[in-house]
Amino acid sequence: MAPAKATPPEAPRDAGQPLPPPRPAELAPAPVSLPPPAPESGATVNDCPASLLAEGATLNKVTIGAQSDSRCAIADPVRIESLALRGGQRVDLPDRPTVDCAVAQTLAHFVDEALEPLVKGTFNASMVALETGPGFECRTRDHIAGAKLSEHANGLAIDIASITFAGGRVYHVGKLADEAERGFDHAVRAAACGYFHTALGPGADAFHASHWHLDLESRGRNGESKFCQ
Repeated sequence: MAPAKATPPEAPRDAGQPLPPPRPAELAPAPVSLPPPAPESGATVNDCPASLLAEGATLNKVTIGAQSDSRCAIADPVRIESLALRGGQRVDLPDRPTVDCAVAQTLAHFVDEALEPLVKGTFNASMVALETGPGFECRTRDHIAGAKLSEHANGLAIDIASITFAGGRVYHVGKLADEAERGFDHAVRAAACGYFHTALGPGADAFHASHWHLDLESRGRNGESKFCQ
């Protein structure tokens, strides 16, 4: 039998063979717009003040000047003028406290979601104002020399000393007139512990006999541990 003839190798396309005609424009794939790349892990957008304004709060961005203790500083300082309730009412903060925006946002949610319902349930009234003090203070805890820096010194704490109701009645924290007010005081602090990391008030110690102290101090391994009295 005669050996099969070997098939000559196919010449490469670029060795003199014509290329196919270009694809008609109407068949060419349409350009695709790709979304912008996602932010790197850990990157965040600071929209806390914008979120609060959208929720109806009245506040201003502020700058904290140099303090006697260089550790006193606020990461995202705001001055709060009023907060909004879901029913459309406003709660004025006449002391115009300066705090970190994270505290302002936590306070806004606590006041709307927990404090206002407790006020209505206990006093059959609605809030119109909260006495808070200045918020930011460059000082040690309880003003004790040599003590740890207060959370007020980083804008991470807010106090509530009194609540003014529509009609003019004022509830003063610590002046517990009857069993209903004592129950209200305990219920407020229990609710506040669900929002803040620290909630102190009358009975905790002599320094908190006349106000509720609420803060976002980082506690425990994950920073979310609670201390409430």
